[in-house]
Amino acid sequence: MNTALELHKLGVKFFTGDTTGVGLLEFIPVFHRWIQTRVLDDLLIDVADYSHVYAGPGILLVAHEGNYSMDETGNRRGLAYYSKHPLAGDLEERLTTVCRKALRACQLLLQETEFKDRLMFRGEALQVFANDRLVAPNTEETWRAFEPVLRALLARLYPGADYELTRETDPKERFSVTIKVENPATIDALLECLS
Repeated sequence: MNTALELHKLGVKFFTGDTTGVGLLEFIPVFHRWIQTRVLDDLLIDVADYSHVYAGPGILLVAHEGNYSMDETGNRRGLAYYSKHPLAGDLEERLTTVCRKALRACQLLLQETEFKDRLMFRGEALQVFANDRLVAPNTEETWRAFEPVLRALLARLYPGADYELTRETDPKERFSVTIKVENPATIDALLECLS
């Protein structure tokens, strides 16, 4: 059996649209408020500022189950969530869980008054990645195991839509696939597709 099917440490990143008016540090007080008000199902622990790291993890909201971040990896800002502990279900169910958590955080950010009319998420662009190089190395074998699972998730998220998959092929980089969908979708609509 391919070890990639045993992957639990996986993540999803939904890219933002033009956010030139939103400074990365503006997410810090919002994430702290989320900890205080317990708006997410995860046990939220702390906020870490990596804004000084070029094209790095940005502002991290540390949770017990996984981490959320306003991530700038690859010079593309987006909300990322990745799991840190075993999740229930098969790989498709685990990927759906991670995707749902990321979408819920995007939805909450869009509801914050600080970001009204300044923050948007490009529902037609996302990235899925593995955070465990031992279980899911960046190889063709991992891709062959992961592709049908990813396509099943995309069929739920974007029913009937055309999309383009771009896999990171550098074996020194973690396994990741960027998805560009023909028709944009709102965060609310994407969450509804996974309910």
